[in-house]
Order: sequence, then structure tokens, then C-alpha cells
Amino acid sequence: MAGDKLGHRGKNLLPRGFGSRPWLFQTYESNKNQSCTFLNILNKSLEKRILPALKGKVCLGCYGEWLLLSDELTRECFFQSIISFSKIYIPTFPESPDFFRANVSITAPPNTTKCIIVLVYSEKTFLYICSPERKRWNKVPLRYFDRKTDSLLGASAIHNRQLFVVTTGEETLAIDVDPLVRGCVKMTVIDELRVCPVVSEWDTYLVKCAGNLFLVLVHCYGFAQAIIHVEVRQLEGSCNDMHWRRVQDIGDHAFFLAGSCGRSLPENKAWGTQRNCIYFPENYNEGLRLYKFCLDDQVLDFTLLPESKSGWNTIQWVFPMKKKQTAEEDIFNSSDVSKSEETDSSIIGQEAEIERDTPRRWDELPIELLELLFSRLSLVDCLRFPSVCKEWSKASSFSRRGVIWPWLMHLPNLKFGSCKFFDPFNCKEYTLRSDAVVGACDHLALRFSKDGWVVVTEGNKKIFMLNPFTGQVIKLPPAPTLPFKDYIFDGISFMSDPASPDFVVYGFVFQICGEFVEISSWRPGEEEWTLLEFWPDIPFYPTSNNPVLFQGEYYCLGRKGELGVFNPELKTWNVLSEPEPIYPSVPQMENEFCHLLELDGDLISVFRTDELKKPIRVFKLNQSKMVWENIEDLGNMTLFVDHRNSIAIRSPEEKYANRIYVTRFEGTDVKKGLFYSLEDKRYYPDIQRVVEPVTCVWMEPNLQIHK
Repeated sequence: MAGDKLGHRGKNLLPRGFGSRPWLFQTYESNKNQSCTFLNILNKSLEKRILPALKGKVCLGCYGEWLLLSDELTRECFFQSIISFSKIYIPTFPESPDFFRANVSITAPPNTTKCIIVLVYSEKTFLYICSPERKRWNKVPLRYFDRKTDSLLGASAIHNRQLFVVTTGEETLAIDVDPLVRGCVKMTVIDELRVCPVVSEWDTYLVKCAGNLFLVLVHCYGFAQAIIHVEVRQLEGSCNDMHWRRVQDIGDHAFFLAGSCGRSLPENKAWGTQRNCIYFPENYNEGLRLYKFCLDDQVLDFTLLPESKSGWNTIQWVFPMKKKQTAEEDIFNSSDVSKSEETDSSIIGQEAEIERDTPRRWDELPIELLELLFSRLSLVDCLRFPSVCKEWSKASSFSRRGVIWPWLMHLPNLKFGSCKFFDPFNCKEYTLRSDAVVGACDHLALRFSKDGWVVVTEGNKKIFMLNPFTGQVIKLPPAPTLPFKDYIFDGISFMSDPASPDFVVYGFVFQICGEFVEISSWRPGEEEWTLLEFWPDIPFYPTSNNPVLFQGEYYCLGRKGELGVFNPELKTWNVLSEPEPIYPSVPQMENEFCHLLELDGDLISVFRTDELKKPIRVFKLNQSKMVWENIEDLGNMTLFVDHRNSIAIRSPEEKYANRIYVTRFEGTDVKKGLFYSLEDKRYYPDIQRVVEPVTCVWMEPNLQIHK
């Protein structure tokens, strides 16, 4: 094991305080030297440096302060301390590695005899292994893949003397490390992850924490790689009976993800890190985002870092080797819900005690007067109204005549059955308890809403409808299974109110190549779904958006902007030759959020990206000419869009008109909903820190009890 000192001015080149807390370390090529950017996560400051010792090197991974580097020309490989600039050499690579597909697992600091390095490549069926004391890398083929079409996904970690790697077939391989050093493979296969994605793409990380192994799935939306959900699973069992269990708590630790690597550290307020949270960077055209996902309330937020460069850069977390404890304010620990109001299933908020000189008989008010009062109350007061007394509880049968607009519903904590609702016009948040979501053992997704009802799916099979304000639940049969689709429906909708005899739920499934469509229907009283299969002549590539009931037919939006139509009466499916698609060809993956909705008797399509600096495009279908026409004014209408659902309403006030509300907020103590103004062609408010709940849907509150 050899070492030397490089960069005698190394410490002077590093930012002040570097090495005392986790830092993000980003490298990218410049013309003369290797440029670096250091991010202090405590105050989100960026400091740029030129480190000559790193010129022409590629960073493959790190362990603590040690970076694993490789020379691009000579393939020379070594560890280098980013603090002392000491070097420890390891064997040179036998072939030119594909660095962008590489993931490194390191068992111990490189200056110890316990250090073993395993190099795993995504989309390969072999791995490399060596140590600083060995003279060469060993290439180890995995015979497990001989009869399979899948390969390694890239994520890896060493835990309890086993190397864990994830495959593209959603299986996990547990390979004993000691035989692996000798070139022998002894492994156990852990069952499929059975991922239930909102969309089809996700990144995978393996993280060791407090003697346990965790799997983190970061769900992305299409080619744009917009982060829309984060899921955590914990390894349980032993030997041949290991499995992954979904969890919502990682204890007093925080996870740090970058590249394909993951690391955990205890919460430390002096570092600016918060317990039960996951931190990770992502590159976008607009720059580098630092994400934080809080498992406690299932909220994702990000800060767009100023003057950060985007592109194929190497980004690693560099950690202190020793803990440093100081008393400093945790900048992440500010409450986002200072105005929230706690409730149970029948009351939202806390009633102030009213002092009265003499008792009054509220229960003696005429029912006609109660109905008049009820019709003039806000939605929140309507929920409080029945709890005043027994007579007032009859108000639950009243029809509320006040103006209602969509609220954003999301599920922060399934253990306690909490549902949160955000009123975008009044900037207030409320909490409601629902027994229907208490203790769900699998991922819950809010898929569709209409008339106050929300369609909820749990995992790959369960599906039910919930009115969170009345507490009513309608259970549906398990979703049908298809050989090429392992999750519930690409689109969901229903016809009429659940109390109507015309009530029908429809589920749409599309084959990824666009050649097959399956539409399932269910009516109350039926024990299973009725299936219709279509093999159309024209392929249809759908967006991740629900179908829209328009003039008695269900319209689906394709990725080119084309329309597919299902007629429930005739039981037919057609891809329309008109309108002319907005895009000339089919994107390989969705690179925009695409929405289809009815607006005042017209079909509207909305296309938006994940970047807040880019405009939203809105088109209206000219039904006489059957062409999409670009529109720049919604008049007195307001749109609400999430990842799957869309709602259009007539604005209750002029100041809210001509806006498109999305599912994001300003990341401050006082929540302000993010919206796009078509008049100004920009988002408001102008913010750097963005907060977004990951399991959410826009819904219109409905207090009417279904009988």
C-alpha cells in the first residue's frame, strides 16, 4: 500500500469548514485545470475551486474523505484524500471502464487492510473486485444471467459480508464477499421488488444504516427525469428468506444519495441535516437542484442552487471522518404547516370557547334557518357545523350552495391515517383523519378525483374510492393482471355519481409499444372487472394522464398530441386521424407533463415541463376544423393540474382567473401555492426553494353523503 502527498497547497484550496460536515463535491472539465464546485448544505452556498491534482481524473466514488479516482488516459487508479491530498494506489484497470455506468462499493477506509472495492456496471452481467493490497482486478462473471435477458442495474452495497446488487428484472442478488475475492460466486436471489410506479422509470440506491440495509427508489417522470416520488424499503429476514418491506421511518438518521451510491449519518443540526430525511442532487438544464425528501410528511422539496452548472458532471458526497457537535439552528427544521388546523373525521380546526352570559338553546333554531346559515358558511365551517349539537348534525343532509374550488389532497402519514388538504386561494392547510388509509402496507396512490370522490390504489392490486370529507368508502374488486403490466391501470375514470344507476368505473391499460389497449369496467354489485381488448391498426402511445369524459365518450391524450377515443355504448376504440398531432414523432419517453381536460364545453390539452423557467403551452381543440389551436387566455377560468388529474373551474374571483395551479408551494413557513399566469407567461411566486407533496391529487370537496 503506497502513499504520497500531492498538492502542498491543498488545504488552502478547500472551502473554510470543509471536512467538518457533509459537502457535495462536483467536478467538471475546464480547458486547463480540473474545476470543482463545493456545496455547503448548511447555507446552500457554492464555492468554486481549481484543484490541479484532479486534472484529467474521473471520480468513481468515495468513502468518507477518500475519493476513488482514475486517470482517463493511463487508467491508473487510486484513492485520494480530499482533505490531506494523500494518495493510496490500487491496481490499474485492465480495460477502459465505462465510468458513467459504474457504481462502486467499498467495505472500509482504503488505509486499512479490510478495504475491498467492488465495481458494478449497469447493463452488464459481470463485476470487478480488488483491494489496495492485491496486484490486479478480478473480473467475475455472474452465471445467474446466462438464462435471463436482464442485467445489473448498477446500485450496490456491502452489508454483513454480502454484496447486494439490483437487477433490471427487479430482483436483488446477495453475493458472499469472501468467496468473491477468490473469484467464486455464492449468492442468494431475493424476490422481485414488485415496484408499483406512478410512471415507468425509477433510480435505485442501496444504503446501510444502523446495522440494517435499505433500498431507496426515486421515481422519475419520463425523459425529463422530474422527481415525483421517493420510496424506502428495508431488508428483513435472513439467509434464504430475505425480502424487502416498505417503511416510512429510517429513525434518527438521514440518507445521502448521489450517482448510484447511498450513505447514512445521524441527524446533526450543526450540519443542517434533519432526521428521517433523504438528500440527493439532480442535474437539470436550469442547473443543479438539491432535493430533500421528508418521510414524516411525505413531502419533497428542492432548492435550485445559484450559478451551478448542469450536464454530465461527477457529483459525490464527501463526509467527515469524525463527528463534530455544535449547537446551531437546523435550517431545515422550520415548520411548513404553521397555519395547519388539526381535525378528526368530523371536525377541522379548534373552536374557540365562547363566553355567554346566559345559555341559549341552539338546538331550537328552525331547520329553515339552519339551512340558510349552512348555505353561507365556508367549507371548513360546514364541517364544524354538525358538531355543535344533535339537531345541527342534520345539516349533513343539506346541499351546500356556496362556491367550492379544488383543494390539493395528499397523504403524509399512513400510520395515523392523516390526510392533508391545501386551499390554494386562502393559502391554508387542514388535516383530516381517514380510517380508510390507516396502516396501509403498500404504496398508496391517489389516481383520480371527481365530485368529491378520490380513486385510491394500494400496491399492485387493491383499489377503492374514498370521500375523505364524509368518510365513505367504496371497495372495488382487485385489478385484473396482465403479463406485461404489473401495476394498476394507466388511466382511471368513472361515469356519474356513485349514487346514480349509471355509475361505472373504467380502467385503461396501454401496451408500451402502443399496439394493444385493454379497457376494464366495473359496476356496483359486480365481483370482478369486465374486460375489453383492442388491437387497433394505428398504435397509440398514451401520456400519464387520465381519460376525459367528453360528449359521452372517453378521450385519451397521446404523446404526440393525438387523441384516442373509447365509446362506452358501442364498446369501440379508435385513434382519430384528426386533429393533426402537435409533435411529428413519438418521443421515446415522456419529456413533459401532459394534461387533457374539458373546459367550458371544449377539449383542452396542456403541456408543461418540470423547469419553472419554461412556459406552459395550452391548446384548444377546434371541433369544427378538428385542429389544435394555441390559446394564451383562459378568460375567467382556472386550471388545476397534478401528475395524472386535471380540473377546470370558473374562477370565484377575477384575481384567480387565467391561472394554472400546480402541486407545488413556496418553501416557507407560510405556504403559497405555485401557479402559472398565462397573462404574464411565468410562475408566481418567484421562489428558489420549492415544496411538493409526492402522493397528491386535486379534488373538489363534497359534503353530500352517498346513500
